[in-house]
Amino acid sequence: MIPQRTVTLGQTVHLEAGDFILTDFANGSYRLCNELTGEYTVMHHLALASQLPPGMPLEMSDPLDAKPIDEVLDGLDETKRALIPYLQQLIDGTPVDGGESLPEFSTHVSKTKRLDSTVLALSKAGFEVPLGTLKRRLTAFERKGAAGLVDRREGRKEKAFARVPESVQTALAKLIVSYEGKSTVTYTAIRAELKAVLLDQFPDPADRPKAPSLSTVERLVKHMGGDQNPVIPAKRRETAALSPQHMHRPRLVFGPGDECQMDATELDILVRMPNGGIDRPHLTALVDKRTRGVIGLNLTEAAPKAIDHAVLLANALVPRKLRSWSKDYDAFGLPQMPWARHLTKEQLETFDAYRPYIFPSRILIDNGQDFRGTVFGAGCDRYGISLTQAPIHDPTAKAIVERFLGTVKTKFCQFVPGYTGGNVANRGKDVAKGPLLTLAELSELLEKWVCIVWQHRRHDGLEDDYRKNWNHSPNSMYAACVELTGHFVLAYQEEDFIALLPRDERTVQSDGIEMNGRMYDSPHLAPLRNRKRSKNVTPKVIVSFDPGDEYRIWLRSSDDTGWITCYWTEERGRSRPLAEAISLEAHRQTLDALTFSDEEADDMMVRFRNEAMTESMNRVTSAALEQKKKNKEKKATETLAAILTPDNDSSHDFANFAKLDIG
Repeated sequence: MIPQRTVTLGQTVHLEAGDFILTDFANGSYRLCNELTGEYTVMHHLALASQLPPGMPLEMSDPLDAKPIDEVLDGLDETKRALIPYLQQLIDGTPVDGGESLPEFSTHVSKTKRLDSTVLALSKAGFEVPLGTLKRRLTAFERKGAAGLVDRREGRKEKAFARVPESVQTALAKLIVSYEGKSTVTYTAIRAELKAVLLDQFPDPADRPKAPSLSTVERLVKHMGGDQNPVIPAKRRETAALSPQHMHRPRLVFGPGDECQMDATELDILVRMPNGGIDRPHLTALVDKRTRGVIGLNLTEAAPKAIDHAVLLANALVPRKLRSWSKDYDAFGLPQMPWARHLTKEQLETFDAYRPYIFPSRILIDNGQDFRGTVFGAGCDRYGISLTQAPIHDPTAKAIVERFLGTVKTKFCQFVPGYTGGNVANRGKDVAKGPLLTLAELSELLEKWVCIVWQHRRHDGLEDDYRKNWNHSPNSMYAACVELTGHFVLAYQEEDFIALLPRDERTVQSDGIEMNGRMYDSPHLAPLRNRKRSKNVTPKVIVSFDPGDEYRIWLRSSDDTGWITCYWTEERGRSRPLAEAISLEAHRQTLDALTFSDEEADDMMVRFRNEAMTESMNRVTSAALEQKKKNKEKKATETLAAILTPDNDSSHDFANFAKLDIG
């Protein structure tokens, strides 16, 4: 509410008869005292208003001045009411507790020191008031007393932005809507666009409303734009626009596997790929909604395809084998899962019984082409798994798996060598120069982190109903579901696993089956070796393979009674003690050392040959020059000896000396 301009008692007004002080008011009339003579005059308020000269500055009336002190104090909060005696002590030194005056608040002490002492005293009393705030409170208290401490924003009857014309607000609202789907701009650009809009709508300057200031435009845009404020990053505005306007209705699930969510992302880690290059791998995860347990993981060199998702599904349906780090389960005292009771002793020694086994009844995927591939869909159809696509433009549809992928980036990636920081601004310049893990080593480390850390880490989405601020872990929730929901599906065996793998056609040669540059062999291939050609075409067999397992492939036996497992022929030699470690170290040394290709080796040989030929020719030339020099020295020695030899006939001595070559 805008306060009304008026005169107040005690104010000096300038009239035609002189200067007068307003001393009293009753029955619509003022009592005025002439400052020069001291005489009093009674004047009706209408007569006073008519005698006031135009343009005379008048004070603004404050509604709080008319309120009793009790009502003013009731409108203050506890901190402001407690502040009043401290402010009075700052002004005249009156002690807060009514006792003796304190020397640090004496009037001869500087105001700065008194303010510092007051801040300290308030802190001891339990009121943390900053020095700047105390100064503002003191100024307001000195001017209007307790009424100066009232927050004028409280109880305001005026609507927000009431002083901004309605036409300006309407134009600004249309302008904000026009920025939908556009790039982020600044408030300065919005104000310039608003001025242009007002100029078009109101050609006549007399009718055109004044454009608000930049600060007012900023407040208006924040108030009217909300999460569609054009200054907010465009990606955040797009995500906010996708949020449903109606009340969120969560999809409730009862037992493990009722709904599983699947998604992929590129990890913020640089690793050494099998081809020797350095790049960021892609992670695909399958997470159960009921327990938040991770059913399957898959790391790939490039963006995953449908065949990679089929391999992940095959690994999820078959119990995981025990890894080399399985001894850590006992080291941390972690229990086996309830489904381990159904395994034999041999199976317990083979499978990882410390990890939940969950059969996915329904898998929620996005609309990516890789998830809609024929291979992945056929695998789900084979085992009655319902494949559901998430709604388009619904960022909350797969919140569970996206939360897991986000946790992987914050709780796993930043602790691994080669962490890229998540964006270009956070990436270090020497990330790729340090020690990096291979793709297989990263997969092993991630698997260990999921099994030991994630599965036993308390999850915020699994709240305990009987203890406040306490959450369950995925493993504990799974154990409870198995016991009470009766959820348990017998694990699929190797037959089912192989049936889900991708296939290819190959010929059986005398030394086995060649695939991806490796030879695989088995004694059971004897009936299939070197079969005769028919019409110049060698018979082929259908081979099943796991893209992530280079050690073995599978094919049906000749009598179609089972599967033949063919192992990599070099695996036996590599299985000797330290053979794997030596191969890995040799791989790292080769990547770090200087090596040459065949073409570079040929170029190097030509260069070495040319250098050798040049050196040979230089040696021959040097030897010839050396021999010529020796011959000249020998001839000169013989001639000089002939000259110096005594002879009866000395007529030819000068001629012989002239022929002497001493050069």
